[in-house]
Amino acid sequence: MATKGSKKLTTNFKKGDLIYKIGDDQTNFYIIDKGKIQILLGDSKVVLATLVTGDFFGEESLNENQKAGYTIEVIEDSEIIKISYSSLKEMMNKNKEISLKILKKLSEKNLKIFTNLLNLKAKSVTPEKIPKIGAEDDEITSEKLNKDIKAYLIIQRSNRIVQLTKIDTFLGRRDYTTGFIPDVDLTKEDEEKYISRKHSKISYTEGKFFLSEEPGAINGTFLNGTKLNTGVKYELNNEDELTLCHLNIIFKY
Repeated sequence: MATKGSKKLTTNFKKGDLIYKIGDDQTNFYIIDKGKIQILLGDSKVVLATLVTGDFFGEESLNENQKAGYTIEVIEDSEIIKISYSSLKEMMNKNKEISLKILKKLSEKNLKIFTNLLNLKAKSVTPEKIPKIGAEDDEITSEKLNKDIKAYLIIQRSNRIVQLTKIDTFLGRRDYTTGFIPDVDLTKEDEEKYISRKHSKISYTEGKFFLSEEPGAINGTFLNGTKLNTGVKYELNNEDELTLCHLNIIFKY
């Protein structure tokens, strides 16, 4: 996405340079015109994603007074275009195609980071130490999934990642009166309180995941835009979109 006069905005970086570190003030958006960088977890050498020519980073600059969330290290001599927030906003207002391309690229980058974070967690936590997602109630306890099965949900409103660790996983909203907590507690994401206490269930059977709506759930459960019939199991595939009332969730497997 080179822009007119972009050479004036291009900065040359050498291998090993840090463009910015976690916690720095972040007021610019970056486009890799040539080269390669990696996104590091804090001050560690844990690599969350590697970006190449045509990729973007620095989306923190789109929020006022936002600090950098990652450390950016150059791993190959690079030419990088640096754009201020005001200039980027003007570009996006003038050209919707640029806006869509930026959103698509940032979405791809964030999914890479989410996936790598999840893999890091899976490698460093033994099955016995995996924290419970919720569900203190004996009614919804369930056998654990095999540790080699990697499936998780990305709750889009909050960008929260939830790993699926049980054969049966209930999604819903907690009940402060009875103390009921579903496996995936969506209370914070569902400020409007449209989602039922025990709204839907993801189950694992014979090597496949299935989604079903629980009896008594209101306001609907949808799979890729199609409303589910209560109690019927629908097979889930990688990157399917689940919608509970108004809340969108991406299934990754």
